[in-house]
Amino acid sequence: MAADHTLAIFVAELILLLFFGRLLGEVMARLGQPAIFGQLLAGILLGPSVFGAVLPETRHIVFPPTPALKNMIDAVSQIGILLLLLLTGMETNLALVNRRRRAVVSSSLFGIAVPFACGVLLAYMLPDSLIPSPEARLVTALFLGTALSISSVKIVAMVLMEVGAIRRDLGQLILATAILDDTVAWIIIAVIAGIAAHGSVNLENIAASLAGVAIFLAVSLTLGRRLVARLIVWVNDNMTIDVPVITAILLVMLAMALTTDLIGVHTALGAFIAGVLVGQSPILTEHIEAELRGFIIAFFSPVFFAVAGLGMDLRTLLDPTLLLVTLAIIVVASVGKFLGALAGGRLGGLTLRESLAMATGLNARGSTEVIIASIGLAMGALNHQLYTMIVAMAVVTTMIMPPTLRWMMARVPLRDDEAKRLETEEAEARESVPKMERALVLVDDSANGRLAAKLAGIFVAHRQVLTTVLDHARKAPEKGEASPGHALLAASVNAALEKIPPAADGAPPSPALLSIEQLIHVKTSTGDDAVEKEAGKGYSIAFVGIADPILHASHRFEEALQRLVDSFDGPVAIVVNGERLWDASDVPLDILVPTGGTQEARVATEIALVLAKATQGTVAALHVFDPQEDTDLLRGRARRMGMSVLVDAHRLGRRSGVSVKGLTATNAQPDSEIRRTVRRGRYDLVVMGTSLRHGETRFLGPRSAALLRDIRTPVLVIAH
Repeated sequence: MAADHTLAIFVAELILLLFFGRLLGEVMARLGQPAIFGQLLAGILLGPSVFGAVLPETRHIVFPPTPALKNMIDAVSQIGILLLLLLTGMETNLALVNRRRRAVVSSSLFGIAVPFACGVLLAYMLPDSLIPSPEARLVTALFLGTALSISSVKIVAMVLMEVGAIRRDLGQLILATAILDDTVAWIIIAVIAGIAAHGSVNLENIAASLAGVAIFLAVSLTLGRRLVARLIVWVNDNMTIDVPVITAILLVMLAMALTTDLIGVHTALGAFIAGVLVGQSPILTEHIEAELRGFIIAFFSPVFFAVAGLGMDLRTLLDPTLLLVTLAIIVVASVGKFLGALAGGRLGGLTLRESLAMATGLNARGSTEVIIASIGLAMGALNHQLYTMIVAMAVVTTMIMPPTLRWMMARVPLRDDEAKRLETEEAEARESVPKMERALVLVDDSANGRLAAKLAGIFVAHRQVLTTVLDHARKAPEKGEASPGHALLAASVNAALEKIPPAADGAPPSPALLSIEQLIHVKTSTGDDAVEKEAGKGYSIAFVGIADPILHASHRFEEALQRLVDSFDGPVAIVVNGERLWDASDVPLDILVPTGGTQEARVATEIALVLAKATQGTVAALHVFDPQEDTDLLRGRARRMGMSVLVDAHRLGRRSGVSVKGLTATNAQPDSEIRRTVRRGRYDLVVMGTSLRHGETRFLGPRSAALLRDIRTPVLVIAH
């Protein structure tokens, strides 16, 4: 082949793999099956089974067996493996394993041990013609045992979502067990790769591989978690190029894959653990995953699975003996996994029906087995015949799983506590505060600044969000000079943390990844654009406490606050009247929240409940009806809408453990009624949501500005 045609043929191969992979993936998705089956089918159609059998000469032109082209397409496929494992790791929630450790661990270990032992035994019963290297039969046996015993967490998660069981207790147990399966799989593959690299079984080499894996995991899951979390924050905050966080994540993945390769284990483990660490980052997790998922799913996933399909030759199964071996592999994989997981579930304390559903849900292989088989084929531990059989097993077991799991889950009754949890989760999905990952605090040394720091500290402590303190100063502090905003916020966080009751399992409340010192970052807002630059770094909420934040004559904000409001995409909580300062960390807060059915008012209610919960205070929700709507035509609808707002506030309070008192009034001027209620009620704090007007800049409406000017009680304005 002429050298100048190599690139053209490579591009043509990618076009075919992408086009047919995505097209058939769409077809399978419409049929209710995972899209990867369509991508595998695309490879099978373009491989020797169909394209090669019907048009052998044409296929030889498009897919010539030249080393250069094979290496190019394999390189894309291998990068695809690493990226798919990165994505799998990001979707892995190790906290699930801790919820019911006994059931998860026993189901996973028995579900792996039984089919693994059966797979190894089956490999030693195979004829030498099916073993790539009979003298290294152990490596083949270990690969076959692993391929027969591991569930695919991606497929399990996908099927659980399709059958509507992902949020059920049993669904989460199945997913947690699949997560542990995947984690164990890559450790096993890493050890097998070490054995294969040394060419023989050597206890010292195995011990060295296991020690290397143990050290790598220990360092990664302790020091590595913190380093990756800090790296993502630093890159997001300090780099101005496009998608810098994605680049940082890819570098972390490649560095960890290289590390595992250097210690003598497979790169797959490094990529998977990198994904786990990235998924536990305290900020931007949903945003990062969305960008990476699009990048991987659109290109690397269809190419990888189509290339995996290219390696299958279904003509192999026309041989009666090989077809029987394939059926034996499917039976051993299915029965072994089912019985092992069933026994593990029963030993782990699950009921018979729960154990049967667990065993059914774990009996799906899919992408994990394809990746394992591809690694085994690349290492020479599997030949194309065994590879085809393993992929066929993965496809058959995964296609059987959805209908059987749906049937089993329908027969597992819903427990009372589970039903209550599902109701709570469904309600919280509509809330804003649970989705907040990161807070910005802009304060000076005024009374407003001190109050804002205390309120933000309470919020930070109870929501465990990463926080940046921006000291609003005209000049940077001298070297070694303390930051007043940081000191106030840190003191408030510590005081609030001491009052948080222990978790249900007795674990002390503390940030998952970062200490108090690491949780709070300090900066000084010197320069005209410092606030605006900081506001664009992915914050969910901003707390502001500065002297004279509102210019009442124009309804505009103070200059720095105006820049923040104009550039910030989330709610801005602004403290007004902070001169009436009280010790927010010690005094139970009686909070008034005016409700109006708007999104801003609902966010204000959620924030008020967090503050009241932290200080063991109460919340009063005030709804003012418009007398113009109090007519025969409108009375019913208006009253129902108003009362539904108060009922919603009561439900939020009940879930938060805060007493919520509903107040109603009828007044054509709601702001007048709010003033009257504040004067009569002697509230410690008013939390008020308001939508901003839009012009050249964002500004307060005249009624909101007048209300804030007249109220003397401390106010936290939630402006958006």
